[in-house]
Amino acid sequence: MTVTERKDLNRETLNYKVIGIVSTFKEYKVAWHLNQLFDINLIKKKDEEVRLVNSSVIKISFLDFKVGKRHIKLISNKLKKSSKSNLISSLSNFDFFIIFSKNFFEFKDYDIIDRLKTNNTFQFANFVDINKLKDKYLLSL
Repeated sequence: MTVTERKDLNRETLNYKVIGIVSTFKEYKVAWHLNQLFDINLIKKKDEEVRLVNSSVIKISFLDFKVGKRHIKLISNKLKKSSKSNLISSLSNFDFFIIFSKNFFEFKDYDIIDRLKTNNTFQFANFVDINKLKDKYLLSL
């Protein structure tokens, strides 16, 4: 995937929500706990390589799960072998992002956070306002 210009992601095209997670655990352990909490099956995918406008390349590590039109991803905010240390620099306090289609969960948004709070794997979790992010195009893998 080559990003040669910023995608125009206005409010109408943002069909997903983002939760930022703070966790000291590794990606596979976070995914395992999410699978248990939400009865899903996140599967590790090949790291996505993104060539940015300045010709630098970043590798994004993520896990993915789809059921019909419903979709959820766990994306690491920590980059591997890159000049940047975080995928979304303005949210460097988050270790991971859960990105999901708006119709993925059958319960209220606050219930998602409440479920995450019941598990000690997650030190903190909160919704991220993607409309305020200048690098939101990096979350639209």
